[in-house]
Amino acid sequence: FLTPSRTIFASALACIFSFHDRAHAFLTPSSKISRLPAVRQWVAGSSPAYCPDSTSGLSMIAKSGGRMIVTTEQFESEVLRGGDEALPVLVLFSAPWCGPCRLTVPVVKEVMKIYQSKIEVVEISTDDLPDVASNAGVASIPTIQLYYGGKVKDTIVGCVAKNVLARAVDKVLEDLGLLNDEEV
Repeated sequence: FLTPSRTIFASALACIFSFHDRAHAFLTPSSKISRLPAVRQWVAGSSPAYCPDSTSGLSMIAKSGGRMIVTTEQFESEVLRGGDEALPVLVLFSAPWCGPCRLTVPVVKEVMKIYQSKIEVVEISTDDLPDVASNAGVASIPTIQLYYGGKVKDTIVGCVAKNVLARAVDKVLEDLGLLNDEEV
């Protein structure tokens, strides 16, 4: 019997795997997970209705509290094609196995709260999108880049303290004229 929570879990699992090559060998017809409707739908070549992708209005929440970028197209549309009316974007390049990345996540969360109406925060797994990381000049992780208008305004490599990241965001906002005088 499929409960709503099992269906949602199966759909989430299908979404995760849909961003990689369809691993038909992993989901053999005899495995229990392949009998779940969302997984069968994924194996058949379509995504579940509530699977976030670059064409839907839904997005995955990253550990940092920002949005998770899962495709190259999503990175280009949300980070590189920002117009003058768009907010600066803080991009955290990380990986699930990276210890320093896990230490950086709470720092990014705190800075995101401080600047919640002034910046957007996105996270990219370098394991999932190595080409995006390479094209952005990321040589090691964690790397935090601040983008505005599709261009990198600042880069921070390694673990950083909250005040260091906040100063970098302040500097970018000040350079762009987006920081009020009383906030400096």
